[in-house]
Amino acid sequence: MPTRPPAVLIAGQPLVTLSATTGAPRVELNARLYDVKPDGTRQLITRGTFTLDSGVRTLPIGSADVSLTTYGNLWEVGADDLVQLELTNVDSPYLTPSRVPSVTVIRNVKVAVPVR
Repeated sequence: MPTRPPAVLIAGQPLVTLSATTGAPRVELNARLYDVKPDGTRQLITRGTFTLDSGVRTLPIGSADVSLTTYGNLWEVGADDLVQLELTNVDSPYLTPSRVPSVTVIRNVKVAVPVR
């Protein structure tokens, strides 16, 4: 009989790194990490936010490397669960959306999750 993998305990602040390119002077990036159960239900593990700002309303950001640290949590992910990362520029109603319209190209996304 095959053995099931053990549950994983996330303990700390997962870190999301990525490369972002935009023509906007200000961009809000939000990350949400979910525990997805086999039946499809999702529970929020943690979230985080990062704002890129050129400092000048008419100066585009261009390209930037981003390290987005989430707020962290102590969370057990079941053996049959999936961990899902969601990246967005809107995390409303938790955060007020940016008033600067923008389009951002995101590449090279990596997630470092501290486990015990």
